[in-house]
Amino acid sequence: MRESIHSTMQSAIGRRSTFARAIAAGIFAFAVACGSDSGTPTTPEETTPVGNYTISTVNGKALPAAVIDDPDLKVEVTTGTLVLTTDGKYSSVLTTRYTIPGATPSVFKDSVGGTWILSGANVELSNADDGSKSTAAWAGKQLTVPVIDGKVTTTYVYGKK
Repeated sequence: MRESIHSTMQSAIGRRSTFARAIAAGIFAFAVACGSDSGTPTTPEETTPVGNYTISTVNGKALPAAVIDDPDLKVEVTTGTLVLTTDGKYSSVLTTRYTIPGATPSVFKDSVGGTWILSGANVELSNADDGSKSTAAWAGKQLTVPVIDGKVTTTYVYGKK
């Protein structure tokens, strides 16, 4: 039975490898955030995106939030953080729980980091591991991060601590 559960989990996770990469990309792949009409923060605490952020919702749902909820696999985001530092570096951690019916859930913690620069209201991130680049928009104390995987978009909302 244990071997069957392990094989089922490996198969389900393998089918979702593109999704797992998209989740990791979501850590640093930002898009236009909800916010001011001008798109540029105007209050003193909003003059820089530097700070510590935590995920508050995924697809409008509080954590833990399911990003896959199939009969053979459930994937939930349980926590997530993003830190933008004054020296132009970023780091992020995303924790997900994978559940297959009849098996003990598995928890995965994915980390990514690199450098960032500010260009207007956009934050341009460069992944230190693979050199990929993403452009983020920031609006005050909130970052909204849509991650597109084929025809599915998963939206992460981060709030500044």
